[in-house]
Amino acid sequence: MILRNSTGFKTIKQTSKAFVYLLLILTCVIWGGAFPAIKYLLNFLTPLQLVKIRFTSVLPFFLFIILIKDKRPAGEMLRRCYGSLTLAAFFGVIGYNMALAMGEVRIPAGIASLIINLSPIFTLLLSVLFLKERSTYGKLIGMLISMVGLFILVRLSAGQNGKMGYYLYAIITLLAPISWAIYTVACKSLSGRFDAFTVTAMPIILGTIPLIPSFGKSDIIAISHMSFRAWLALLFLSCLCTCAGNTVWIWALRRLSSSKVASFIYLIPVSSLMTSYLFLGEPITPIIILGALLLLSGVYIVNKGTAEG
Repeated sequence: MILRNSTGFKTIKQTSKAFVYLLLILTCVIWGGAFPAIKYLLNFLTPLQLVKIRFTSVLPFFLFIILIKDKRPAGEMLRRCYGSLTLAAFFGVIGYNMALAMGEVRIPAGIASLIINLSPIFTLLLSVLFLKERSTYGKLIGMLISMVGLFILVRLSAGQNGKMGYYLYAIITLLAPISWAIYTVACKSLSGRFDAFTVTAMPIILGTIPLIPSFGKSDIIAISHMSFRAWLALLFLSCLCTCAGNTVWIWALRRLSSSKVASFIYLIPVSSLMTSYLFLGEPITPIIILGALLLLSGVYIVNKGTAEG
């Protein structure tokens, strides 16, 4: 139902849940496309250049929103929660994205997206260690199933790439969900005190600003050699994946429970495998399907146990 407020602007009083679900599905499909986009951009940029260019391009968006909204939460977060904010900024921007970009130098984009989906496993482990959350046998079984799936994906699906270098890049990729888990745990102490957009935007702002002084001549040369398709991939990562995707995710969290919103993450690796097959020609073999099913089943068991606990 649409009502007109006292200032004459239209505001949405009620939004259909079906519309929210549709936007979440679209967001996860878009996020799945981020992995092949990163893989393609690595033909033109180094992992560090990709992270720098991606996040400096979205910095004005988050700064603009923070400046036009109530700035007091951002100021209070900087003053009183600098430790948690610094952890979230480093691991959410630099740690996660550098590990993912470095890993995708050798790891297929679809496999990387499945490895990233292990982040709830590491979040649970860190929560047990540092937030004193309780674990259960069901969660432990879920972790074990996911690890078996990971082994199948990395060891048995490697094929002719199955050399020590390939495994090293798989370990580097594994640092991305670990970084995301640290980011998530750090944000837990912030989310109870500040609004969702501030908690999302401030780590991105704080994590991106230190990257700006590192821009040099080599970065400008690399950018100038990017193809038209590479620019489209960069715009896709910056505008759709980071700005629009995060905004929709936060908007959905205000209208649905966090567990319902989180359940949509299982669409991301499915989207990534399909888009990687269509745009990069990465194969989807029975071994990959088996490993993916085991890994995602384990993550589902852990998430279900966490929601019920």
